[in-house]
Amino acid sequence: MSRTCLSFIATALSVCSFAVTAAAQVNNPNTQHPRTVRAKQEPCWQQVGISKDVIDQRDAIQQDTHSQVQSVCADTSLTPQQKNQKIREIHQEAKQKMSGLISEEQQQQLEACRKERSGNSPVATGIKHPGAGPCGEMESPNGGHPGQTAESH
Repeated sequence: MSRTCLSFIATALSVCSFAVTAAAQVNNPNTQHPRTVRAKQEPCWQQVGISKDVIDQRDAIQQDTHSQVQSVCADTSLTPQQKNQKIREIHQEAKQKMSGLISEEQQQQLEACRKERSGNSPVATGIKHPGAGPCGEMESPNGGHPGQTAESH
C-alpha cells in the first residue's frame, strides 16, 4: 500500500475512535450529571413509633381490601349502587381491622410525616381525585354515576 493510503486509513480510524468515545460519554448519564446523594431518612412509620410488623399487617389489609374492591368492580352482575354498597362495607371492615393496629394519634402523625415529605402532593398522600368513583368511573356532581339524576337515587 502506498503511504497516502496508509495515512488515510490511520486518519479514518482515529476519527472513528474519537466519535465512538465522544458518543459513549454523551450517552453515559454519570459523566453529564453526577448524582446528588440524599441523606437517608428514617421511615415515617418508624419515626412515629410504629413497628415494622404492624406496618406489614396494615399493608396486608390494604392489599386485601384493594383486591376485594377490584373483584366487586369486575362483577358485572351488580348494579353501580350494589357495587358502591359492597365497597363501602369492604372499606368499613378494613378500617375496623386497622383501628386496632395503629392509634388515631399515630395515624395522624404518620399522615403528617408523609405529607411533609411528599411536598403536599395529593397522589402521595392518598387523596382521591374529585369525581372518581371506586371502580374508576366518573361520578356526577350529585354523587351518583353519569346519567343518573337525583331522583333515581
